Amino acid sequence: MPRSVLTGLSLAGLCATFVGNGIGRFAYIALMPALIQAGWFSKSDASYLGAATLVGYLLGAPMSGMLLRHYRVGSVLRGAMLACSLSYLACALLGAAMPWYYFWRAMAGFGGAILMVLAAPAVLPQHSPAVRGRVSGVVFSGIGLGAAASGLLIPLLVPWGIASAWLGMGSICLVLTLLTWRQWAPDAPLHPADAQAQPLPAERRVAVGLLLAAYTLDAVGYLPHTLFWVDYTVRELQMPLATGGFLWALFGVGAAIGPLLAGKLGDVFGFKRCLIACFLLKSLGVALPLFGSDVLTLCASSILVGMLTPGIVMLVSTCTLDCVGARQHRRVWGAMTFSFAAAQAAGGYLMAFVAANGQSYRPLFLVSACALLCSVPCIACIRVQPAAKA
Repeated sequence: MPRSVLTGLSLAGLCATFVGNGIGRFAYIALMPALIQAGWFSKSDASYLGAATLVGYLLGAPMSGMLLRHYRVGSVLRGAMLACSLSYLACALLGAAMPWYYFWRAMAGFGGAILMVLAAPAVLPQHSPAVRGRVSGVVFSGIGLGAAASGLLIPLLVPWGIASAWLGMGSICLVLTLLTWRQWAPDAPLHPADAQAQPLPAERRVAVGLLLAAYTLDAVGYLPHTLFWVDYTVRELQMPLATGGFLWALFGVGAAIGPLLAGKLGDVFGFKRCLIACFLLKSLGVALPLFGSDVLTLCASSILVGMLTPGIVMLVSTCTLDCVGARQHRRVWGAMTFSFAAAQAAGGYLMAFVAANGQSYRPLFLVSACALLCSVPCIACIRVQPAAKA
């Protein structure tokens, strides 16, 4: 097993999360206010299109396991990256019926979920246990890099037409898909004994259940920022689209740094302690818009929530690996991703309804901050030692 953090496979994992979540899931957030202002969609339609991505994510999480029964993991990962690329290219068609856009936004979520479920388990067990935290940070930093790229590029592309923004994001995804096509080699599969793994002992089932509860609450906790943050700053706070894009780029920069920092700190101080600290800080970041709407407060909120959104995903994934071992990591992580997806889909549609019929996004920040605080006791109650790292 390589002890190097930066390998072809870890960088392919970074590209997978960049395409699947950084662009596929999150670039739409930066594009949303421009779509409304340009008359492509109403506020209600744009909100529900964002929620459609979450439904696709919900469907993609369980489908990842089913697809592996018939196809190699490399083929599934390539197909998911290609689906995310095509989802943006297809949405550049102006004047299509709403079901067309719903389908392709759902397809972006579908591909993003598969990449979230499979990329880390395909990469982490192929590296030495001593560097898995940092390798996991590299893989999940792609989420933030993609969000940062969308926040910087979309305001530059929108003046050339909304279609150019769709096409630009889709082209970036397609290029990265082709560049990593050969990295997902047949000789780098998921753990071969994954499907035949023995049932977990009772204490480890409890630990996984507590992780699952915290991770499900996190799905609600991050929704206002990852559905409405740019629209909140541009249309509710009356800021320019460039400012909204800058704040979203800050979210992305934080999200790129977060997994790397969390991975390093997790290797040093332990992943449980880091998770508790991260949930507390993320709750503060989500609540900051309730205390002020000046640019400095919004910047701090963007960076904090950005750092801790993929940072917590990375920590939960690595904690899951510690709890269950490499043989069961993909199966358990897939189930956790499905629960996360179900919570965010339900919460996303409820928040989309509130946003479409309400006067302000601010109550949503309060609900999400409280959900994140409730995650802290779940992590604090975990009492198991790491499983043997096969």
